[in-house]
Amino acid sequence: MSAPPTRSAAPARPGLPPELLARFSSQQLPPGYLLSTPGSPKDRILLLREGRIRVFVASEDKELTLAYLSAGELFSTHTRAYLRCDSACCVLSMPTADFARSMAHQPGMLALVMPVLGRILDNSIALIEDLAFRDVAGRLARFLLVSARQQGVATAPGMRFGLDLSAGEIALLLGCTRQTVSSLFKRLEREAILTRPARRQFVVLQPDALLRWQEGEEGRTSGTVG
Repeated sequence: MSAPPTRSAAPARPGLPPELLARFSSQQLPPGYLLSTPGSPKDRILLLREGRIRVFVASEDKELTLAYLSAGELFSTHTRAYLRCDSACCVLSMPTADFARSMAHQPGMLALVMPVLGRILDNSIALIEDLAFRDVAGRLARFLLVSARQQGVATAPGMRFGLDLSAGEIALLLGCTRQTVSSLFKRLEREAILTRPARRQFVVLQPDALLRWQEGEEGRTSGTVG
């Protein structure tokens, strides 16, 4: 499961021709705004200029986060996922058919779309594996190990990294409750596997122990939190 991007602003995606950018319409959207739902008649390509958008699937009583879109990324409303603004966003959009015709004349533009689709596919496969083969503790351990590998900086006590996510947002990535995530973080700190020196800052002190959590081999003498 890949680590989420931070909330940021970025210029338009490098490589988009200015004449194509001029055909996008622009919207300023508030936090919580629902951009797209499964089965929506809207079929548009989105270019996120500023903010962060959450991509997720949902049933009546449960949500699972697939990815967070960060500034500069392209996505489509023509999926079975929900798209919701996680913060105030500036979003450019245009009809998918118009964008597809532009891609037909400029095949190199496909490379601008593929990275985010590949990331969401990778996240989706990781989520399926986690739900099928790991309990919640294993899912959290895997998420922390991936985050440390992608964003971590080596320090004297261990690998330090930041996450621009609350406990509730992490829970939505893992398919569990906020209370479970908070309880597991307390256990990790109690067992000196991880410490949180500041808000949304983490230091992995024992990566080998965290790996055993991921594989379900830590011998949880204190009981498993579900």
